[in-house]
Amino acid sequence: MSKLPTPSNTQRFIVAAVALLAGAYVVMDSGKDFEFIKFEPHSPEEIERRKRENVGLSLKVLETSTLNYTPEAKERLRKLIEEKSKETESNASKN
Repeated sequence: MSKLPTPSNTQRFIVAAVALLAGAYVVMDSGKDFEFIKFEPHSPEEIERRKRENVGLSLKVLETSTLNYTPEAKERLRKLIEEKSKETESNASKN
């Protein structure tokens, strides 16, 4: 039984870069339909207070966080389902 050749570091780097880019694209493309991060801007008074107290980045996990679809995604999915049901009905009537 002969051993397979070990890929070079350059080949490993290229494969890892392609995998990372593909994964980032999938997360970016599918993540835009969900409301799992909600940005709520601070009031001007809150911004001044945070500057005075030298408060940096703070992230809070709220109990209200969900993986609901955004309104745009809901509308797009509703249209897609309606189109598919119309196609199914037209195909069924032809047969």
